[in-house]
Amino acid sequence: MTVSGLGTTRTHYPPLSAPPRRAQVEKNRNHDFEALTPSDRELIFQVTGQRVGPDFDPEKDKPTSFATALAAERATGHLAPGQPVTAVYLKDLHHRYQRASAPSPLGSYLDKALTYLAASGPRRIDVSA
Repeated sequence: MTVSGLGTTRTHYPPLSAPPRRAQVEKNRNHDFEALTPSDRELIFQVTGQRVGPDFDPEKDKPTSFATALAAERATGHLAPGQPVTAVYLKDLHHRYQRASAPSPLGSYLDKALTYLAASGPRRIDVSA
């Protein structure tokens, strides 16, 4: 489409992309929790007491910041399929938030998560993911 004005012709381009609609954002948030492995779900339960099953609805069930952080790490691929959540990974994630001067969603859960991981033995690669 062209727009004329004061003897010049300019081309009007639509915006590169529209912001995601609320429904799409909520759908993505639900999808994040679908990416969790069974061992992720058990870790979340042991650390927070919250069950995050396959039918988990983040809008209704109000996930903890710990559960949300792990789900986001899985969904974005930062925690690859089959890669176990380890103490080293959680400490690194916590430090990444600190370096960015952002509040860590793991903060109040980190000690309990590290204790659980130490007590549960070595983490193996999950080949079912």
